[in-house]
Amino acid sequence: MAKTTKAQLNPYEKLSQTLNTIPNGFMTLEDGTHLRMLEWIYEPWEADLASKLKLAGESLRRMARRLRIPRLELAKKLAIMVSKGQVHIRHTRKGKKYGILPFVIGLYEEQLHRMDSEFAQLFEDYVQKTRGDILFSSEPAIQRVVPVDRVIKTDLKVHTYNQAETLVSNAKSWGVRDCICRKQQELIDNRCDYPMSICLTFSKRKNAYEDSHQTKPVSKTKALELLREAEEAGLVHTSMNIEKGQSYICNCCTCCCGILQGLVKYDQPNAFVKSDYVLSIEEESCSGCRKCIDRCQFNALTITEKKCQVDEKCVGCGVCALVCPQKAMYLEPRNKKDISKPPRNIISWMIKRAFKRRVNPIKILF
Repeated sequence: MAKTTKAQLNPYEKLSQTLNTIPNGFMTLEDGTHLRMLEWIYEPWEADLASKLKLAGESLRRMARRLRIPRLELAKKLAIMVSKGQVHIRHTRKGKKYGILPFVIGLYEEQLHRMDSEFAQLFEDYVQKTRGDILFSSEPAIQRVVPVDRVIKTDLKVHTYNQAETLVSNAKSWGVRDCICRKQQELIDNRCDYPMSICLTFSKRKNAYEDSHQTKPVSKTKALELLREAEEAGLVHTSMNIEKGQSYICNCCTCCCGILQGLVKYDQPNAFVKSDYVLSIEEESCSGCRKCIDRCQFNALTITEKKCQVDEKCVGCGVCALVCPQKAMYLEPRNKKDISKPPRNIISWMIKRAFKRRVNPIKILF
């Protein structure tokens, strides 16, 4: 049988191949569920154009020249695609650059303002059938847990990627979004009781969210308040698994979050990286009150002989320690052999991920 070339594929099949070339990955399914998701997101011409975009982004002039599309026509097309969350814009000193988004984290999350029950069910079917394969089975993981600052007990230097408040405070713009995971679950009648408008995004650029369809601009003070509200609610902070360059903090629950479910529901050990810390319990202070038990979303805590015990399932989030009336719980550094240092930045992450997946993203990167 002759091999099908990319030129012979329909726009959605071409886009699917392109998305899987990105280090994040995009798993295909024999029943075509992945294509039905893309058909919901894109018109055929949009899918065709998206499949030709670069991950790092291009200026309008360069893209128009490369694709041989009149600049005014291309500008109109890109404006439509930006409004639909199909294209990302990167602001540089030389102006805007437009690029393709990975499916997750990226394209899916940018459907927040458009998602309806049809797309929510398509995504649920896709997740159930793939069980996070490729996305969660490859290293390095996309996300890592960020611990609650105020329950860390150590005299050692705490890296910035382990400090949620510092990540937020160092930004110049802040915004809040509805949790895409809780919205998706709500649309398929599986809503949980955790707060909806609680996921934070931040930028080194001033006024970054003034024209956003998905993100509500907030002050730094409000962003830090929301971070504290998430902790008090028992949500788990996660962010991009890199040392520098984070731009968001998701506040996650195992009942809705696709990333956390990768571990607890689909048994994918590489779904995310545990924090550099682990829970420690002062047994002499512990009263066995059980208030911490319901706070742990990973079933890592048990009561034995009226004392709380923690096992290897602890991800080091620290939300359980916040409710301990005896102050018997705190986070301490894990053993060095159990700590996974994140890639330095997003480029380093992509290179390592591409190597592990044995894909060559060079053509799509630049």
